Amino acid sequence: MNVYLLTLLLAAAIALATTLGLQALSRAGALAVAGEWADRYIGRLVPLDRRAGPVARPKIGGLAVFLAFAVTPFLASALSSEASELFSPKSRTFLGFLGACSLVFAIGLVDDWRAMSFKQKFVGQVAAAGAVFAAGYRIDSVSFPWGPEIDLGYAAIFATIVWVVFFTNAINLVDGKDGVAVGVSILVAATLAQIASHSEHPTVALLLVGLAGAGLGFLLFNLPPASSMLGDSGALLLGFVIGSLSIRGATGVTDSVFISVPIVALGFPILDTLLAFTRRVLDRRHPFLRDVDHIHHRLEVEVGLGPRGILAVLYGLTALFSAGAILLHYVDNFLAEMAVFGALIFLVGGILTRLGYAVSLWNSHRLLWLRRRLVAVEERARVEPLEPSD
Repeated sequence: MNVYLLTLLLAAAIALATTLGLQALSRAGALAVAGEWADRYIGRLVPLDRRAGPVARPKIGGLAVFLAFAVTPFLASALSSEASELFSPKSRTFLGFLGACSLVFAIGLVDDWRAMSFKQKFVGQVAAAGAVFAAGYRIDSVSFPWGPEIDLGYAAIFATIVWVVFFTNAINLVDGKDGVAVGVSILVAATLAQIASHSEHPTVALLLVGLAGAGLGFLLFNLPPASSMLGDSGALLLGFVIGSLSIRGATGVTDSVFISVPIVALGFPILDTLLAFTRRVLDRRHPFLRDVDHIHHRLEVEVGLGPRGILAVLYGLTALFSAGAILLHYVDNFLAEMAVFGALIFLVGGILTRLGYAVSLWNSHRLLWLRRRLVAVEERARVEPLEPSD
């Protein structure tokens, strides 16, 4: 059996079995040792369907993803000599990476139980990203379809930490509707796995396939109406792993990171994150506090889509960005690469217009203030008499 297919199936099976176990424990109340603690930490009964009655939705579905991602490479190595050749030489590095993943997972787990401040989460994420840099997943130099390579020098650690922390939170931000974060992560991980494999980084590809399989096994329970919730523990973990592995997966023979590929592959989470930050700043609100004006919310309010319709649109959008990333990787032609970027910019413009972001951003507090100031300056210049020239 193909080593990547074996890894995918093993990860999916482990995630599926873990989720079933968590659901059984939640329904039986086996973890309800401390009443209110169990309600917060495991889940609560919520009416998903009036006919079906209350259904337990465990909040720690991310545990299934974490266990599957952590165990699968070792299990695959035990079952396949090919997997062992790819993974065993780097198993110690992977254990160190798992330590960083555990920190991010723990941050999300605590946040699911009792909300943490963004500062507390940020400090933990920076520490985990620093561990990734120390493990060798670093952005020392970058390259684009145009121009020479850019050596970052001492800025490499800063660039790496910003990259990893950004994507850690980007996936978490799109986790506002059932199935969105998991499905998007599966598509992105599969895309980056293909690119990593072709770039001669088979171990990274194996880990990304394992992550995709872990998400796939859990997705069965997270599709609307979801019976298990991913939680911040799972969403932050997915973003952290994708952000970290995308560095090595997009590294070429010269050790320069071709950052356009992962940026395009993660186009939807990036767009949603930048939109969230921009509109909050322009509306004079805290940029890191949650709201209900993400792309998935606009699809529901502005377009009138239901849960499954939202998933179809967002999965399709992610697939388009993933196809763009594949083209950028495989097509070595400047004009073709520019055509890909042009098409994606046109797509983003259409999204901003159709969902009303162009209008709401134009009418935001700060832009309204700026426009009024400009009008006032223009009117003042009109009324003030011109000074006589010498």
